Amino acid sequence: MPIQAQKHITITADGVIKVTEHFEKVTGRSRAGKNGKNLKCPVCEDIRRVFNFSFSSLTCPSCKSCVNKEDWLVDQLDTWRTPR
Repeated sequence: MPIQAQKHITITADGVIKVTEHFEKVTGRSRAGKNGKNLKCPVCEDIRRVFNFSFSSLTCPSCKSCVNKEDWLVDQLDTWRTPR
C-alpha cells in the first residue's frame, strides 16, 4: 500500500516546532512552476524533481515500479512563498 502523506516535525529543546518536509498526494491542481517541484515515490520514498505534471504515470528510476500520477507525493513546502 502506497503512503498517503508524510511530515517531518522537529521540536527543539526550547519548544520551537519546525516542519522540514511536508508531502501530499498529487492532485489535478498541482503545478510545478518555473523552478519545478520535488516528487517522492510512494514505494521507495526516493525524491526526484519534475518541471511539469503532464504525465499519467511515471516509472521510478530507483525502484523501477510504475506509479500512477495520483499516487506520487509532491512537496508542499517547495514554493517561492516558503523559503528554506
